[in-house]
Amino acid sequence: MQQIDPHEARHLFPLTERYIHMNHAGVAPMSVRVRAAIEQVVDGFMNAPYREHWAQDEADRVRGLVAQLINAPEDSISLTRSTAHGISLLAQGIEWKAGDNVVGAGGEYPANVYPWMALAERGVDYRQAKPVDGRVTTDSVFALVDARTRVVALSHVEFWNGYRVDIDAIGSECRRRGIVFAVDVMQSVGALRLDLASMPIDFCAAGAGKWLMGPPGIGFCHSSPALIEKIRPVIVGMRSVVGDDRYFDYDFTLKPDARRFEESVISLLDTAAFGAALDLLIEVGPERVERRVLQLAARLAEGLASNGYEIVEPWPRDAGESSGIVSFRRAGTNAQALLRDLNAAHVIGRTHRDFVRLSPHFYNTDEEIDRVLDVLIPERVSQ
Repeated sequence: MQQIDPHEARHLFPLTERYIHMNHAGVAPMSVRVRAAIEQVVDGFMNAPYREHWAQDEADRVRGLVAQLINAPEDSISLTRSTAHGISLLAQGIEWKAGDNVVGAGGEYPANVYPWMALAERGVDYRQAKPVDGRVTTDSVFALVDARTRVVALSHVEFWNGYRVDIDAIGSECRRRGIVFAVDVMQSVGALRLDLASMPIDFCAAGAGKWLMGPPGIGFCHSSPALIEKIRPVIVGMRSVVGDDRYFDYDFTLKPDARRFEESVISLLDTAAFGAALDLLIEVGPERVERRVLQLAARLAEGLASNGYEIVEPWPRDAGESSGIVSFRRAGTNAQALLRDLNAAHVIGRTHRDFVRLSPHFYNTDEEIDRVLDVLIPERVSQ
């Protein structure tokens, strides 16, 4: 596949003609390619008979694209509705015993909290390590781990402050202890390179609507081969079994791969849109996407920090701790007021608690970062 330059890809996002979109950690804009893919499906349904296996073929293609993006086997990928859907497949599919526990962290996005809290009725304790100066540390996590810990469930990148967790250190220790390491990659995949072939992750999940720039309402999860055999599918249908084309020969033999967790046909509109978004990211190249995202985020964070803004801890960050998320506040200034100033200048971001969060993607520009800094630091303009 021929690569496309990040700057050339910018014209594929009509939103850039009117706005500086820096809310990819929230909801990303769609490209004209995504729209075209959706329109092609609608035209197909309106103007011709349904093509047999169309939905299955498109789902297969999307699984392959996800596998390519994260360097994982295609048969390890399940298509889901969301991050919470994927994590719930794991949480509800494990054979728990009363007294087991799961260790997570404070500040996790709810998609990686409620599926574990829901296990309380089965006697499973959910524990949360407290971040240390904004960091989810290996020591704080394993201080809560004991002989009954079955899963450690963390985010690769924390949604609120953009801190990138040390996946290698925590995952390696989980493997040494025989603990499943489940990772919410919603705030990393599509922005940062993921290499599941080398990362000690047993399970991960994400939705398409943020850094992957697909539609909300579809996502994926990855399960290691050993884990697939241990997870009991909690929702089953004809697509879960090997004989999914035999309507009267009932044989409850589950598929040997991650497709066993897909009980029915996946929305063709969603898979077509998701596939178009994945195609673009792969064309640009995960390495170039990550490099550009980190450069833009660093330019923004350093510009703010040097002009009186407080970057939400940890700051400064060590190598490997940064992501595409920059969260900040200014003493004596309300976060909502800061966001109103940004919105008035057609800059799209969002607030959490008492801070503003901005999250540029690869197609944003240095000039847009400087425009954001001009809005937030008016004295820059007058100099």
